Amino acid sequence: MSLVPTPSPTVVDQTTLMKKYLQFVAALTDNNTPDDTKLKMMQEVSENFENVTSSQQYSTFLEHIIPRFLTFLQDGEVQFLQEKPTQQLRKLVLEIIHRIPTNEHLRPHAKNILSVMFRFLEIESEENVLICLRIIIELHKQFRPPISQEIHHFLDFVKQIYKELPKVVTRYFENPQVIAENTVPSPEMVGMITSVLVKTAPEREDSETRTHTIIPRGSLSLKVLAELPIIVVLMYQLYKLNIHNVVSEFVPLIMNTIMLQVSAQARQHKLFNKELYADFIAAQIKTLSFLAYIIRIYQDLVGKYSQQMVKGMLQLLSNCPPETAHLRKELLIAAKHILTTDLRSQFIPCMDKLFDESILIGSGYTARETLRPLAYSTLADLVHHVRQNLPLTDLSLAVQLFAKNIDDESLPSSIQTMSCKLLLNLVDCIRSKSEQENGNGRDILMRMLEVFVLKFHTIARYQLVSIFKKCKPQSEMGVADTGVLPGVPATPTVATPALPPSAPPTPVTPAPPPSTAFDRPGDKEDKQTFQVSDCRSLVKTLVCGVKTITWGITSCKAPGEAQFIPNKQLQPKETQIYIKLVKYAMQALDIYQVQIAGNGQTYIRVANCQTVRMKEEKEVLEHFAGVFTMMNPLTFKEIFQTTVPYMVERISKNYALQIVANSFLANLTTSALFRRGAAQTNDHMLTQLENLH
Repeated sequence: MSLVPTPSPTVVDQTTLMKKYLQFVAALTDNNTPDDTKLKMMQEVSENFENVTSSQQYSTFLEHIIPRFLTFLQDGEVQFLQEKPTQQLRKLVLEIIHRIPTNEHLRPHAKNILSVMFRFLEIESEENVLICLRIIIELHKQFRPPISQEIHHFLDFVKQIYKELPKVVTRYFENPQVIAENTVPSPEMVGMITSVLVKTAPEREDSETRTHTIIPRGSLSLKVLAELPIIVVLMYQLYKLNIHNVVSEFVPLIMNTIMLQVSAQARQHKLFNKELYADFIAAQIKTLSFLAYIIRIYQDLVGKYSQQMVKGMLQLLSNCPPETAHLRKELLIAAKHILTTDLRSQFIPCMDKLFDESILIGSGYTARETLRPLAYSTLADLVHHVRQNLPLTDLSLAVQLFAKNIDDESLPSSIQTMSCKLLLNLVDCIRSKSEQENGNGRDILMRMLEVFVLKFHTIARYQLVSIFKKCKPQSEMGVADTGVLPGVPATPTVATPALPPSAPPTPVTPAPPPSTAFDRPGDKEDKQTFQVSDCRSLVKTLVCGVKTITWGITSCKAPGEAQFIPNKQLQPKETQIYIKLVKYAMQALDIYQVQIAGNGQTYIRVANCQTVRMKEEKEVLEHFAGVFTMMNPLTFKEIFQTTVPYMVERISKNYALQIVANSFLANLTTSALFRRGAAQTNDHMLTQLENLH
């Protein structure tokens, strides 16, 4: 049976409807009409409000209803019990006002509405104040009314709330009051909407009970406090010149607010309210976001309170409940903005706390699953900018944290690459700090190298296998074996820094924060979704990194050395790591065999292709060879005495790798050593290398 659409009201119907609703609204101020009846009338108006706004009589309708609404709200008594029809009616009228489209029909009424809304902030219940705040925001955004005394009064009111907050926190958490049996508490006693059961006849045991739901007073509500900073920001945007000095007075109040803490004893108390505590943390984080917005405007003033700011932010990271991942995300975003200013240097004394993941990310499952990219990129940006001032102990902690991220396949490849780049930026700092502090910089750099080698192994064993499975042979693609250098395959190359000289820091490019706080599980990158462009970018960064790390290692004193000996031979355990590097890196470099056709299909370049080669591939291979040509000749000999047969085998499967051998043979220092290593293996091996060269 087909559905017949309900016909839209005719002009006559609309006129009748408008008259009816005007009568309903007029009844609001009629003392003889019961509140229950008024509520039903307003519910009908609310349900059909879209028909009202589309009516030709809408403008006239507004002229009648707005004064009635405001009169009803001002003359009525504020209610704090949710079940009372009067409270439900007041809330519904406010919701209808909020739903009125903010167009030119409403403009003449905006001033009167705002006047009432501002006054209600101080006297109304939490539920109604939250609606009043939304109305204030919408009307200011749309109509941008001129500055008025009410706005100055509002800002003073917000400042007073912040000043009284320590007393409110003490009342709600440190000295919570027990609600006596069969009593309805006052709105000042409850910090959030609270339900109590009260007997209608307390003297009888079988007495009927009724539920009373108490709404807190808006001016004492932590939920309301969380919404106030955004309105202060809006006011600053609209009336910057008029209230610049007034907003500066918020800075010390903000610092006091983020420094507030609920004691450990209170959090263990049986009356401790976790939900109310989450509201308190939310209000603090919203306040910190307010600071993040104004910090550049009042940077000198904020600098005077920098110690409080740092302590408050660390407390918030520690105290943010594990289950509130959305709050921690907002906290990290605010921290990211604050750390872009010169005040980030104030965090140097407490960097060890930021390297503690239990503080930075927390213990919540959702936070760990969704917020690590944002947290690590924020921390990486901070470390990058203050690295020159960090002691060796903090640099070691940075290496420990970000090295772990490099081989964490649950993180996006952009974060893995970012972690690599950050570690490279730390190499020179580790070298110089190790020299200044007579520390173990060489050991730290060797740990870093081991992680890079392990990442090459992971790419070779897992990512390449996954990528190659999706590829077709070049013969099936009908791609001609031309001698053209492809910067051409339609492969979008990921921007990476130019290949560095001997020891240069490359700028860290932090990954952007996630667009949403909760990613779908399917969005999480794993070994099977590693992309060709991601893999190339990561391999290039790893190769560049290994050379930079090697320079750092050879520039650091070895354990037990009284003074630095340049270009010394590596220790046997260090040499073994480089032997593994040859093995795994020369497998991982096969990523450049993968080409992308115009239709997006990946295919594998023929193994004996000697001319078709990306320019980037040639640079990376030459750079990889450069890792070994800078070494002590005896170390070079030790490495390639055992790896020449493996190199020949790899070159036979990927002819582009002969660039590495050619670089050795063309270098005056390494040529004879490399030939000798091949000859010692067997003469046939040397002949093969000579033919390749």
